[in-house]
Amino acid sequence: MNKQRGLAIIVTADDFGFGLRTSEGIIQAHRDGPVTATSMMTVTGDHAAASADLLADAPALEVGLHLVLTRCGHRPLVATASSGFADDDGYVGNGQLWIRAMTGGLDRRAVSDEIAAQAELFRKLAGRAPAFVDAHHHAHQLPVIREALLDVIGQGLLPRITRTTLEPPGWMRAIPGKRPRRCAAHFLGKRARTLFSRRGVWTNDFYFGMIEPRCLRSPGPWDPYIQRLPETGVVEWVVHPGLPDETLRGRDLYIAERPLELQRLTDSVNALAWHHLRPFLTRKSAVAAHSAEREIAAPVPISYDPLLRRQCRSS
Repeated sequence: MNKQRGLAIIVTADDFGFGLRTSEGIIQAHRDGPVTATSMMTVTGDHAAASADLLADAPALEVGLHLVLTRCGHRPLVATASSGFADDDGYVGNGQLWIRAMTGGLDRRAVSDEIAAQAELFRKLAGRAPAFVDAHHHAHQLPVIREALLDVIGQGLLPRITRTTLEPPGWMRAIPGKRPRRCAAHFLGKRARTLFSRRGVWTNDFYFGMIEPRCLRSPGPWDPYIQRLPETGVVEWVVHPGLPDETLRGRDLYIAERPLELQRLTDSVNALAWHHLRPFLTRKSAVAAHSAEREIAAPVPISYDPLLRRQCRSS
């Protein structure tokens, strides 16, 4: 674990660039909610290009690269079927990728080339280098892919900052919902963390974000996690907000839940659930930079104040 004094929380909205309305929702979750970072897809063509223009109006939002190696309705930038993670329809499905990664069915060089191409496209779209790197469906932690990612990081094309998906001790038993997927993510994260650490790549200590879609129908869907946050360490809270986005239809299975996540993150009632976390919110790169000194970086200023808005409405 990164030895820190106190608690630091990074709130990352995945899938920026998936669709323009999705990206607009992420910007809203940053302005009016707890989101401090977003990870950007680059393989989505005009969706990514249009979304990149939104970043100029959110200078405090930290932006990383969201690698895509699983099916999302788009084709790889450079990979072919011989890579092991592409077919005639584009990227393979998440289940297929897991099987091929675990059974030696991926070409490490081809994975590295695709990662490098996506990193280069990020620079062209965003006009800067990514602040960190992670992947759609957390695929950067899979065997072969994690080694390929380290190859690209070693070439200086990506920063030495990424995500791992370990939950704090006791959470798996205490918190119901999506346990099989959470267990799988924890298993991958534990192994990836060891490799990343050995190669000098910074990662968060803990992670949460997988919730049942039905939980979004009620207030406080993340409360079981927030109420059990550890006293120390760097925790990454991963969310998937977005405005209603018909362009995702046929490309995304989470299309109905994204607007609900946005609502739960930003409306005045639900914001009270995370309001007390404001002093701990920060950016991933800031915590990584301070880790050698074992300090917690300064919190990110959050302009949204649900308590103030509530008082204004009642006055």
